[in-house]
Amino acid sequence: MNNVGLFKRLLINFYDVILLFAVLYFFTIPIILFTQGNAVLNSYLYQLYLILIVFLYYAWFWKKYNQTLGMKIWKVKIYSRCSSDISYLQSFVRIIIALIGGHLLLIFYSESLQDKLSKTYLERVD
Repeated sequence: MNNVGLFKRLLINFYDVILLFAVLYFFTIPIILFTQGNAVLNSYLYQLYLILIVFLYYAWFWKKYNQTLGMKIWKVKIYSRCSSDISYLQSFVRIIIALIGGHLLLIFYSESLQDKLSKTYLERVD
């Protein structure tokens, strides 16, 4: 198994955040147009909508291609330790743990917290 270090993971996240920002912007345009901007102001429903888009971005790419677009650029794929395909539950766990700083474990160990808890691993592909 080819370990993917902290620096490469941060670069992958940087790419994915840029792409995700564009996706969120694209999916916000119709909401703003149909509600004259009122739906995005102090709306929990809109915030839930954005969270769902973030989840679907990662989960769909991980499930379908074993990599996001950022991972593709840096030649990294994600795999499940339990089977070949990552599940939506594993995707959910990875996203939540990553948001609370799961990459910080890479400073001390070769595996991130989200990899440990979701039973997944990243592997370089050449």
